[in-house]
This record gives sequence, C-alpha cells and structure tokens, in this order.
Amino acid sequence: MRKLVATSISTLLLLSPLAFAGVVMDLVTMDASGQETERSRIYAQSGKIRMEQSDGSETAATMIFLGNEFLYIDQREKSYVVMDEAMLDEVSAKMNEVMKEMQAQLANMPPEQRAMMEQMMKGQMQGMSAQQAPSSSAPRVEAMGGGEWKSYKCRQYAVFEGAEKVQDICAAELDEVDGADEVIETFRKMAAYITKMTESMPMRSDDRINPGELMDEIDGFPVHTIDYKNGVVARETSLDSVTEKDLDEGMFAVPEGYRRQDPFGPR
Repeated sequence: MRKLVATSISTLLLLSPLAFAGVVMDLVTMDASGQETERSRIYAQSGKIRMEQSDGSETAATMIFLGNEFLYIDQREKSYVVMDEAMLDEVSAKMNEVMKEMQAQLANMPPEQRAMMEQMMKGQMQGMSAQQAPSSSAPRVEAMGGGEWKSYKCRQYAVFEGAEKVQDICAAELDEVDGADEVIETFRKMAAYITKMTESMPMRSDDRINPGELMDEIDGFPVHTIDYKNGVVARETSLDSVTEKDLDEGMFAVPEGYRRQDPFGPR
C-alpha cells in the first residue's frame, strides 16, 4: 500500500482538469536508462478518480478517491482497505495507547535506565507527533520559462527541497489537453484530502512531495515530470494518452466478492 500511495502521490501532478463525461489517461514511468518500469491508468468522472498501477504484466493495485475517502484495492489478494477520517481516528487512538504503555513501562524503570531510554526515544517521540514542526526542506517551486514536450508547449518549473532540485515539470496549457477545465475542483479536493491525511498521521515521512503543496504554484497541466535523486535523474513520468468517454459507475466501487482488510489486523 505504501508504494502505491507514494507512486500515486508523485503521478497526481499529471492529472488534468477532466471533463465530467469521463476521461481515461495513461501515464508511463521510465527509469534513468529509459526503460519502462510501470504504467498507470487513471479514470475520472463526476468528481471520482480511479488510479491503477501496473508493472507491465498485470494490474497489481487500484486506488479510488470518492471525495471523502480512498479505497485501496489489492487485486492479487482480492481485498481492500478504506482510508478515511475514521481510519485516522483509529490510528491516533492506537498510537495514544502505545504511548501510554511506553510511559507506564518507563515509570517502572530505575532512574538511570529511564533517563537513558527517554533520551534514546526522544527523536522517535517527536517523529510520532502529528504536531511536529514543518520540515526545513519543504518543497518550493520556481518558474523556469517556456519549453516543449512532444507536441505540447509548456511552462517549465523546477521543484527544490532546500538547495536540492528534486523535480522538473513541464506544464501544458489546459486548453491543449483533451478534457479541459471542468473537474479541476475534484483534483484540488483530492490533493487537499491527501494533505489532510498526511498531516493527521501520527508517524509520517517528509521525503515525498505532496502535490497539494505544489498544484497552486503550477499554471497548467503537467505532461512530463522528471524526478531527481542526489542530483541525477531517477525516473520520468509522462502523459501517454487521453481518451474521453462515458465510464461505468461500477469502476469507482470495490469489485463484488472482495474482502475488506483491517489495516491493523494480521495479514
């Protein structure tokens, strides 16, 4: 699930403001050598979005956004997880229980041992706090002028974390991409919901870019994104095709017979 979320978060910037009639988008990701590593297919209609990730041989997982919840569907296991505010409340409650247990164990330790354990755990406790200070390397976006990607004329953007460039983005004019401006609010709600979920998690990583932090700073539709790691190209994600058509509403639901998985229970 973590991998799909991370991958999905990095490809969300490739979502256009889609038409209510229904749109299917294909995205392709290649590694630094130009070898295709995965494909993503995105369906959007009536404020709902479905994202499928494939390794080339089969669809491994699907994520669906319904406005107030995400559904993560494991196609191989024929199971699914619901990610919503109730899940976040459960995570917080469980983490509070863990904290209380840890505090009780510390209280029973000799003073010297307790002081040593508290020092060792100090950094972990800060990382578990949903109220931790923002990262000093929060991403920033800089406009880099014009450019082109295939048939699209683009506005170029560079994304930095601290002094390090982590992305180049080529954003085309909205009216140059089929399925123009009508569902932009759906994408904004999805990005805002991701931000809300990320910030509410008791433990979270700041090493991934949240598109909710970037989309207001990018004018246009990103058709090509380059990700960098330690100053070198790590992967490229680009829009491969767009098709407008009416979609079956069943595409935005869990398939019949799939088992709901407790994210906190045994696998």
